[in-house]
Amino acid sequence: MRRFAAIARTTALEILAEPLSLLVLTASLVIAVFAPGFHYHQFGEPSRMARDAGLSALFVGGMVFVAVGAARSVRREFESGTAAVALSHPVSRAQFLFAKACGAYAAFALFALALGSTTVVMVNGAQIGAAAAQDTGGIPRLWGISYACGVASVVLPYVVGAVLNRFFRFRFALSAFATALFVSVASLFYRFDASLLRLLPAIALLLVPAAFFAMAATAAAAHLKMNATTAVCAVLAAAFLPFAGNYCLSNALAGGGEIPWAYVALAAVASVPAVLAAAVAGVAFRPSQL
Repeated sequence: MRRFAAIARTTALEILAEPLSLLVLTASLVIAVFAPGFHYHQFGEPSRMARDAGLSALFVGGMVFVAVGAARSVRREFESGTAAVALSHPVSRAQFLFAKACGAYAAFALFALALGSTTVVMVNGAQIGAAAAQDTGGIPRLWGISYACGVASVVLPYVVGAVLNRFFRFRFALSAFATALFVSVASLFYRFDASLLRLLPAIALLLVPAAFFAMAATAAAAHLKMNATTAVCAVLAAAFLPFAGNYCLSNALAGGGEIPWAYVALAAVASVPAVLAAAVAGVAFRPSQL
């Protein structure tokens, strides 16, 4: 169990320290923050664009983050020979691949925490801005302080990361990612509205397919080179599209609607066979030595 935890922890830190992971997080945050800033036609609901943009960014960006992160991490292990060294010790192949997938999923969970927190902040800002506009008769806009918190989650990580890298030799991408996570979570405490808790099931639902893609990317990378692994993940993503509406349920929250936690639990249970099938595909055959 100690070896499993060590492999998972190392994998998570490795993915979080990847410049590509930081770029995916930044791109997702940009969508979640700036798309609602141009939302002047409310369509009857002031927070609609903020909610839709944030959940869509988490859905698309999250799939890219976890699949690419897992695949790159596993391929690096096989191509450098680290996997062969690990498997020559008392670490089974199943344990190794499961640990890599769990590490990738743990990194994704931090990605989802940062982006989910920013989404809640932007929805809150849209609601505050709409209430202020109703009192003054002005145009509904995002509340300035909430918007500034969102912008800070995009800009501040690069400043802090650069300073820590220049003067303290910290890894830039990891420091910037940690800063984005801190700023996003800390921003939740500004005028938090308990009604925003209804966003949590929608965010939790998007964690479910990520488990499958983490395991599938890990299994594919154990047998195939990076280009082929990317192609396999793209095919799986295309095959998943008909089911995407079962997990990204932004419209269900319109007009004060809620998603039952029982639905989230059912979706998680329904994903178990797919995750296990991906695990079997990675474990059942001889690992690639490429």
